[in-house]
Amino acid sequence: MGARYLALWLGLFNGSCVGTTGGDSFEFEAFASGPPSAEGQSYTFTNALGHDVRLTRARLHVAGVYLNQAVPTQVSANPSCMLAGIYVAEVNAPLVVDLLSAQPQPFGQLGTALTERAVTGEVWLNGGDVNELHDPTVVLEVAGVAAKSGTLRVFRGSLSIAANRAGMPRPSAPGAAPICKQRIVSPIPVDLRLSRGGRLLLEIDPAKMFAGVDFALLPEGPDGVFTFEDANTPGPSLSLYNGLHRSAGVYALRWEP
Repeated sequence: MGARYLALWLGLFNGSCVGTTGGDSFEFEAFASGPPSAEGQSYTFTNALGHDVRLTRARLHVAGVYLNQAVPTQVSANPSCMLAGIYVAEVNAPLVVDLLSAQPQPFGQLGTALTERAVTGEVWLNGGDVNELHDPTVVLEVAGVAAKSGTLRVFRGSLSIAANRAGMPRPSAPGAAPICKQRIVSPIPVDLRLSRGGRLLLEIDPAKMFAGVDFALLPEGPDGVFTFEDANTPGPSLSLYNGLHRSAGVYALRWEP
């Protein structure tokens, strides 16, 4: 979205919205991390289909984080990729988050906010312009080992969101298919009151992305490694891609005074 859009919605740079909502504008630090139980070198869990998984690599490219005063009622019917309502905070800086680490990893620049309550969050997963169809950015990179019923599978995957996702409906937005919809995880439920001196923390749990992945159906490559395909292929590859977009469970936003 970028600062120019936040200025349009909030009037932060001319003071118009501050006078309207009563909120004071300020800057804040923002961080992202894996789940609190992540060990740093690997992350283990059992998914909903009974696969015991050990991730040895999990990196997510986050382009930005946004907070909104409004709860959308018709996300799927909204042709715009910006929610209705008022955006009260933005972190408009890219960060490749190591999801195996519970240590907070700082975004490259300060965020901007109003002292207002936020009830909806968004995580943007684009590399360049959110509306540009051709974007070579690897959004999610994973590797590890999955085991079930005595069978061990070494796996890897690199997912992008570009022409390979064009025209694809998203589970949370079945009536809308612009590419920007594929790059925005929304609406993430939050209840945050922003204030000066606070910081924003985005926690991302990769285990929830793999909840519905059946590793037994992954295709095996010539090198013996089972690989997630970077395409809308029904099966485990699409299940992982859909897991990437789960707005509840995968992403959690906290405001720490």
